[in-house]
Amino acid sequence: MPPRSTLPAVASAAALAVLLVPGAAHAASGGLVTEASPTPSNGPTTSARKATSAGGTARTRASVRPSSAATIVLQSSSRVTARTTPNGTKRAGTMRNGEATRVRCQVNSTRAVTSGRYGTSKVWNRVKLKNGRTGYVPDVYMSTASKNALVAPYCGYPDPPAPSGANPQQGRCSSVASVDLVQVPTKQNGDPDPAAFSKVAAPFAIQSKRETRVPAAVTLAQGILESASGTLAAGANNYFGIKAQAVAGQRGIFRWGPNAVGCVHKQTNESEGGRTVRQIASFRMYTDMKGSFVDHGLFLVVNTRYAPAFEFVNDPERFAKAIHKAGYATDPAYSSSLISLMNRPELDLKQYDR
Repeated sequence: MPPRSTLPAVASAAALAVLLVPGAAHAASGGLVTEASPTPSNGPTTSARKATSAGGTARTRASVRPSSAATIVLQSSSRVTARTTPNGTKRAGTMRNGEATRVRCQVNSTRAVTSGRYGTSKVWNRVKLKNGRTGYVPDVYMSTASKNALVAPYCGYPDPPAPSGANPQQGRCSSVASVDLVQVPTKQNGDPDPAAFSKVAAPFAIQSKRETRVPAAVTLAQGILESASGTLAAGANNYFGIKAQAVAGQRGIFRWGPNAVGCVHKQTNESEGGRTVRQIASFRMYTDMKGSFVDHGLFLVVNTRYAPAFEFVNDPERFAKAIHKAGYATDPAYSSSLISLMNRPELDLKQYDR
């Protein structure tokens, strides 16, 4: 893909089969990502207060950052070396297998660590060592409360205030959402419900079609696939994984544009050299579902590489193939997955384009 300001998330074909947790399908230019599947049992907590929105979806207060408590978990050794810098060579000390600690902050490194229990990751955690020093330990060697949300601020960048007043369209990203999060309908057992999600999201997909000509069936299929029917929305009401863009020459500053109200650091899965690598990325944060759907349609319109797709606005399947061919996703099954969703009788996504 050519340089651009946002890149949506994409799930693997395996995710289509379960429609539960997106797997790893990824982008050229390092942009198309999925939320990392949580491995520890302890997840992030949220406030219990809920209200009902006009669209019938429940809302809950902004996320509370998960606990920073962590435990060293090693597979084949008794100790891990803490470094003075992420992926550095200088030792700060060691930590024992099973040792408890707290994560002070989290940060990306330049190279991935592959031998940990929790997969392959570029994420390192800063901790206080028993020798009194602070050091960095790979996240793959630590059991933490979440492998999706950050359990501590991004190293070197304190969280900004909650959005208020005029939208500056750029600034620092937070380590936890500071807006109310939409709670989409799910099945009784808590699993994602593609049919219920598509009904809730359909008005926004139809509106997007009117304004951008992107077929509603394509928009809905992407939302289902990329956010596990709305249950994994980057912790920021972001149903397409649209990322904020780092502002050149301003370290730690990201641009989120007019339709978002901020951005959130989240762990994601990206494809690098044919392997899935977990790392921290910066996602746009929206106040509601509508903002995310509007931004998705505009993303396809303003990025000229997708212009050929607009020859097929009356053919959702060919439109899906065209954006895939243009580089929307590197998963070879991506457009097939979208088409399969569009043709599922119980979803009937194409009805929204008739």
